Amino acid sequence: MFLYFLYEDYDMEPSEEDNIINSDGDSYEEDSEVKSGKNIVDGDTMTKKKRKSSNSSISNAKGERKKMSYVWDHFKEISDSNNEAKSEKDVVECNYCGKCIAYKPSYGTSGMKNHIARCGTSKIVQVPTCWQFDQDNCRKALARMLIVDELSFVFVEHEGFRYFCKQLCPKFVPPSCKTVTRDCYSIFIEERSKLKDIFSKLSSRVCLTTDTWTSGQNLGYMCLTAHFIDDQWRFHKKIINFCPIPGHSGEIIGKSIEKCLNEWNLRKILTVMVDNASSNDVAIQYLRRRITHWGGSVLDGQFLHMRCAAHILNLVVKDGLKELDLSIARIRGAVRFVRSSPNRLQTFKACMEEENITSKSYVCLDIETRWNSTYLMLETALKFKKAFDNLYTKGGAYCKELRRHFGVPDDDDWRRVEAFLPFLQIFYETTLKVSGGLHVTSNSYVPQIFGVRDLISSYCGHESESIRKMAHQMKVKHDKYWGHVDNLNILLFVALLLDPRHKWGFVKWI
Repeated sequence: MFLYFLYEDYDMEPSEEDNIINSDGDSYEEDSEVKSGKNIVDGDTMTKKKRKSSNSSISNAKGERKKMSYVWDHFKEISDSNNEAKSEKDVVECNYCGKCIAYKPSYGTSGMKNHIARCGTSKIVQVPTCWQFDQDNCRKALARMLIVDELSFVFVEHEGFRYFCKQLCPKFVPPSCKTVTRDCYSIFIEERSKLKDIFSKLSSRVCLTTDTWTSGQNLGYMCLTAHFIDDQWRFHKKIINFCPIPGHSGEIIGKSIEKCLNEWNLRKILTVMVDNASSNDVAIQYLRRRITHWGGSVLDGQFLHMRCAAHILNLVVKDGLKELDLSIARIRGAVRFVRSSPNRLQTFKACMEEENITSKSYVCLDIETRWNSTYLMLETALKFKKAFDNLYTKGGAYCKELRRHFGVPDDDDWRRVEAFLPFLQIFYETTLKVSGGLHVTSNSYVPQIFGVRDLISSYCGHESESIRKMAHQMKVKHDKYWGHVDNLNILLFVALLLDPRHKWGFVKWI
C-alpha cells in the first residue's frame, strides 16, 4: 500500500495493453517495475494513472461528468429536450436570480463564478479577509468609549480593565491616563471641524438653547446648545459651548453667546430659548442688536426670545405645591429614613412582606428643586402606604427621628397627596412632551400649554377647598407668562399651522 500512494504522484505513460479498466470506470496501469520483477510488494499491486484532460471533473461508469466545483451548489443544469445527444453547450440556471446562461464544459466554470459575483450572491462564496491589528484604531475606539459612556480618564489605568484588554487582545497596549486625554481632545477637534463644515453649508436656520448655573465650588458655567434640521430633514442637537463665566448678569451672558457664535461663524439664528430670569431679558436684547447687525435675524429679531416651557411649568407647579409643603415634607422624611441605611431598608422590606406588597420597585428620593422628581417620589411612596403605616405601629427610631423634624405622615397627609397626584401627573407628562431633545416639539408647544390652562381652570371649581386654592395660585402664575397672546412667540403659531393636523380655525380658537 505504501508503494500505491508513492507512485500515485507520478505520471507514467503506459502502453495500450497495460491499460486496465476497473468496475468503477477508473483507468489503471501495471507498474513497469512490477512487470520487470523489481521492488515487488504484491503481485496484484497496481498504480493509478492520472488522467490528462482539459478539466478537473471525474467521469462515472456511465460516462457522465461528476460536478466537483462549489459553483454547482448555486446552479442547476437544464436538459435540452430537442437534442437527445449531449451538445457542446449546456444550459444552467442560477438558483438566485433565475437567469439561464450557456456553459461549455471545455471552458470550465469561470463564467459561472463571474455570474455569481455579478448577481449579488458573492457573499455566499466570498472568502473573508483576515483581520489586522491596528493600535491607533484601538486607541481611538477606546477614547470614543470614554466619551460616549462618560467614563473618567483614570478608567484606562484600572487593573481590571488592563487585565481584560490583555485577555481580549494581547497585542493592544492600553494607553495611560494622559495619553487617552489627548486622544479624546483630538476627537473633539475632529468633530468640531466636521460640525463647522456642516454649519457653513447649512441652508436652514439654527435655534439656540442656553442655561447658566453655579456649581458647588461657587463657579459659574454656561451651556449653549444648537438645534437644527439638515438638508436631509434630520433633526440634530449639538452642544457647541460649555464654558465658565465670571457672572450671571445679562450683558455677560449675551457677550459669551456672541463670542461662541463668532467662533462657529453662526449668523442665521431663528430663536434663543432661555428661562425666565430677568438677566436673560437683558441678554436677549443685546443679542437682538448684534444678530440684526449681522443680517441674520428674522423680522429684525422681534421673535428671537423664546421662553422655556419646562421652566414655566416648574414655576407653576411649585406655586401649587406650597399648599402641600407640610404633607410632602413629612412623606419625604419617611422616604429618607427608609433609604438612609441598609438595616432600615431591610426592616421596611419586612413590613412590605407582612402587608403582602409584591412590587419590585422601591421608594426613591427626590430633588427638592425639581418638582418632577418630587412627583415620582410621591407616586412610589403611595404604593407603599400600608408598609409605612406598619413601620409606624412598630415605633422605634422611625417615629423618634421623624418627630424631630416635620412629624410622621398621617392619613390626612396621604389623602391630600393622593387627591393631588393625578393633577400633578398631567404636568409631568406635559413637561416630557415639550422638553424632548431628540425630536421636534414646536408644533406641540401651544396645544400642551393651553391644555394645561384648561385643566387648571377646571380644578378651580373642585369640591376640595385646598385643591381650589392650589389651582387658583397655579392659574395666576400661568397667566403671568401665557395669559395674553402678546406674551407668546408668534412663531409657535406658525409651527402649529405647519402641522397638517391643525388648521387656521384651531389657531384662531386658541
